[in-house]
Amino acid sequence: MITNLSDIPIFSGISENDLQQILLLLKERQFKKNHMLMFENDESEDIYIIRSGKLKIFRLHEDKEIVLSFALPGEILGEVEALSLVNYRISSIEALENVAAWQIKKTDFLELVEQYPAILRNAYRILVERTRILNRLIRYLSLYDVRTKVANLLVDFYFNFGDQSNDGYKVDLKINQSFLATMLGITRESMSKTLNEFQDEKIIEIREKNIYIVDMKKLESICNQAEEIQMLRKWNSM
Repeated sequence: MITNLSDIPIFSGISENDLQQILLLLKERQFKKNHMLMFENDESEDIYIIRSGKLKIFRLHEDKEIVLSFALPGEILGEVEALSLVNYRISSIEALENVAAWQIKKTDFLELVEQYPAILRNAYRILVERTRILNRLIRYLSLYDVRTKVANLLVDFYFNFGDQSNDGYKVDLKINQSFLATMLGITRESMSKTLNEFQDEKIIEIREKNIYIVDMKKLESICNQAEEIQMLRKWNSM
């Protein structure tokens, strides 16, 4: 649970005294798993700063869900719309688990931007990071075969949710195969087939819905140099 605004990238570079004043503008919110914080194309203005929990960012097309990325503790949601000329939400956001957040009104956020130019600079950096993530996802969707797509996604997951253990490299994120498939634009059957192949080749193991990478070098060899600078796989490098 994040308790200090100094741990929030959007407020990087602001003094502790000023952060205490900003804290007065924030409202504490709690959301249950599966709660929808935003719906794409809705006209709403609230901005959320995630303190704990994970959320998925996605879009719907003809009842088909396309998962674009995750939102993790420390991230801000809704600031892009607040800084633009229209309030329509770019995407939908749903809690994957119970979420604690701070909420701030658009008018208050824009006043902070005027008062603290560092917030606008930080927002630009965050936007660049999100664009980098989407660019890599587009490469996965359009340029690679299924094995290469799945291998890259698993390595991305390790960089963002991974923890090295005696049993290998654990991806500490319990999600089902259908969810993984929606991130790559493939069928659940293709995802299941590929994960089974990786298990047969002793590249990964799946235990209690957690994925363990037991042969990282072999998995990375399948990635086909999709990310030459491996640390760029981090979804939040600020």
